[in-house]
Amino acid sequence: MRFHRFEACLVRLPLKQTCRVADAPVQFCETVLVRLESDGVAGWGEVTPGNAPYLTGEWSGATYLTLRDCVAPRLAEMKAAANAKSLLEGFSTLKGNNAAKAAVELAWQDLNARQLGQPLWKTIGGEKKPIKVGLTFDRSTERDAFFAALARANEENFARITLKMRPGWDVQVLNFARLDSPHYLQLQVDVEGALDLEMHADTLYRMDDFFLTCVEQPLNPRDFVSHAMLHDRLRTQICLDESIESIKDVEIALDLNSAGMFCLKPERLGGLENAVEIAKYALANNATTYVGAELTSSLAYRHLLALASVASSNLPTDYVRFEEVFERDLVQPVATTIIEEPGNEEKKQPPRNFRFVELWDEPGIGVEPDLDALGDCVLDRFEVRI
Repeated sequence: MRFHRFEACLVRLPLKQTCRVADAPVQFCETVLVRLESDGVAGWGEVTPGNAPYLTGEWSGATYLTLRDCVAPRLAEMKAAANAKSLLEGFSTLKGNNAAKAAVELAWQDLNARQLGQPLWKTIGGEKKPIKVGLTFDRSTERDAFFAALARANEENFARITLKMRPGWDVQVLNFARLDSPHYLQLQVDVEGALDLEMHADTLYRMDDFFLTCVEQPLNPRDFVSHAMLHDRLRTQICLDESIESIKDVEIALDLNSAGMFCLKPERLGGLENAVEIAKYALANNATTYVGAELTSSLAYRHLLALASVASSNLPTDYVRFEEVFERDLVQPVATTIIEEPGNEEKKQPPRNFRFVELWDEPGIGVEPDLDALGDCVLDRFEVRI
């Protein structure tokens, strides 16, 4: 595929209400949008590593500068890429900065699918199936509001609830969520690496009391040994998220038995190519994956849904209530629907309704943003003719 034009924008999307990310209040979402063009056809990619380096060392402002100063010149030198793997190999001398690499790779994947006239989920090896979804709740300062939101999520048939938990947001909240939710609801905790194996041992070992699907990223992301020690002592499955930046990290985690589950996020892994490789590797090694989402627009979410069509489990994919979160979105949000899952007579399980997202049939990600309509939401923008 021969490249002819590359464009990137740093966009600030206003939120309808303040959110919390890594325990920090957030009033807007800074995201990086890229457009890759070949023979008059354009593909789109988006990454949202955060307004600041709260969760990892990457953030949107730095990612945009990396694209402008490092990635775009390299792309101009390459001029073409036969496939996603060769595209990423062209960036191999650039250390780290997976979000910047992913932004281009996601655009390449969309462009490739559009040129083939196929939806993205199909070109990366997925199957058209409804994607079951769940919600994530960050730490809240208003407990009544949190409890009301939890009740609403149950009423709206979301299949999984994830609670962000850090020191101070204690197990009493988790206990309430477990007791007040249907027993079949998948409940999990995301710690974002905020606990310490020695200092918070009592809290960590209490996780077995709540019949959780998993405890996500309980300890420091680079401490695979401590995760292995904790995994050996818990009945509850450990899921790694921030720890996983490449398939090598997955190999280390499985060799040490640090976890049996992994949260896949293309922007953290350098793109869909690497995420799909990890999903297949995990499946071959009896590990589970599911697709996670940070605060992101509806455009980036389409790439996540494509990945979810490939991921090696039926665990619910993260969902964002886009219409309630964003004052302005990049594209029209995907619609959700309620689908009844059949019961199991042997296990005496009745049919149950859950919320799903349907995949699209249009080429690529199926939508295109209107950059001109974003107006002053675009903080900066550059273009390179190749």
